[in-house]
Amino acid sequence: MDLSARLPYYLFTKINTIKLIVFTALFSLIFINIYQPYNSTGWIKNMTNVKYFILSSVLVLLGMAVVAISRTILYRNYGSKKGRLKMWQYLLWIATEIATISLVFTLFETFIMNDKRNFVSMARISLWNTSLILLLPYSVLWLYFSWDDKNKRLLKMSSSIVYNNDDEPTHEKLLVMTNFFDNKGEIKFSLKLSDLMYIKGADNYIVVYYRDGEKLSSVMIRNTMKQTEKDLRPQGIIRCHKSYMVNTRHIKMLEKKSEGVIVKLDSPIPLNIPVTRSYVKDVYDLI
Repeated sequence: MDLSARLPYYLFTKINTIKLIVFTALFSLIFINIYQPYNSTGWIKNMTNVKYFILSSVLVLLGMAVVAISRTILYRNYGSKKGRLKMWQYLLWIATEIATISLVFTLFETFIMNDKRNFVSMARISLWNTSLILLLPYSVLWLYFSWDDKNKRLLKMSSSIVYNNDDEPTHEKLLVMTNFFDNKGEIKFSLKLSDLMYIKGADNYIVVYYRDGEKLSSVMIRNTMKQTEKDLRPQGIIRCHKSYMVNTRHIKMLEKKSEGVIVKLDSPIPLNIPVTRSYVKDVYDLI
């Protein structure tokens, strides 16, 4: 781990800051009610579940107030691409958050709940529990934000906006790419749109055929033709048959034969794709 490296910008965006605060608050409430840290069950004799839930909510509000203030400061001071923190600075910031919340909880135990235990001992226990409460959701969200950012980067490959080595947007023109998703909505691969020839459907799978030098290559992914048509039609990939979609950029001829209309594609090898009667008008209209 490079502690001097700048942190990715997505950690400090407004929407991700809000997600972090909300998710951490919910996680903390569940954690406190299940794990019951800070010796909280001993604060009130014969404590009912309702009283404990109210008490735990107060604890969460206290902790989240600190987190909200901390993250607001982070967003306002470092929520830009030029002012991002380095790794060691961010780790120190988190450590400060944990220490501050631990102190708040320890003071709450001492002065509000009249806990008679040794202050240093309570502070140590509070520090341990607070570390668990914050570090677990922070780690999960960091992984999620990273995954979400990578997906967005793949989607942006099909536009003119790209990222340089500093994660900052530029406006260089890229080769136009198209993305292919599986049935779970996850991107499986991206392909240069001008190399895409046609797509063939088979049950719940599609086979993507593309130009690979002077030959055709293919990739199979799990998805339906219906969903693929919905995703790719805006890019000029049209349905011409129950089992076929073609890239209109490579249509060189529509030929009417006795068995129906045939689409001839400009490809390294001769390709004739059938057009069924129900799609003929749509194909002619689109091209």
